[in-house]
Amino acid sequence: MLLDMQLTLKEKIWHTNEIYTLKFEKPKDLNFKPGQYLNLTVKINGNPEKRAYSISSSPSEEFLMFTIKREDYLEEPEKRAKSVSTGLSKLEPGDKINARGPFGIFILEENQNLVFIAGGTGITPFRCMSKYILDNKIKANITLFYSARAEKDFLFYEEFNKLKNDNLKFIPTATRDENFKGNKGRIDENLLKNNIKNFNENTYYICGPRLFVESVESILLKSNVEKKKIKVDKWG
Repeated sequence: MLLDMQLTLKEKIWHTNEIYTLKFEKPKDLNFKPGQYLNLTVKINGNPEKRAYSISSSPSEEFLMFTIKREDYLEEPEKRAKSVSTGLSKLEPGDKINARGPFGIFILEENQNLVFIAGGTGITPFRCMSKYILDNKIKANITLFYSARAEKDFLFYEEFNKLKNDNLKFIPTATRDENFKGNKGRIDENLLKNNIKNFNENTYYICGPRLFVESVESILLKSNVEKKKIKVDKWG
């Protein structure tokens, strides 16, 4: 059921100079599925502007959380003024905004073998899905690939390392950090096939920038993964 809500900010956390998390009080009548999103509305120069953001908290948690990359347009002040991500970044605890939802079909489906593949802030729905699966003790094997520029850019890095167990395999890779002690480079066919069992029997979820998602999807399709087993969420 779609709801029109007013959300009250509880906490704001900066992860990097660009990326932050907003924790809101969770409306009692909000029911959403892991992977869905809300339209958040914030006033920019007195005018309401809205944009869709994936929910990064699990339905099993008592708060509602969004993790967002601020998109400043320093060279174009008019665009910057309309940037919802910049407007949301200026919120302080106690501030209220309007929201509508939940929306989206990029949702968790029943399958014992799941592969999550994230680029940048595309990790947000997978934080929601993974937490939901583990909190509810759902029988599923998760392999989570996460690509970011450098170790400092990985969101929920410590949390995913703590969540790792026999049912969750976490594979981060840094594309521009020679000092990173884990995998380096983009997510490619070798990285996927070296870490995924029963390659054609999994359900794949890919989330991130358009070019990233299309590149990974192409690898899967060329490896004879059925298209119906590939779920994508892309932007840009």
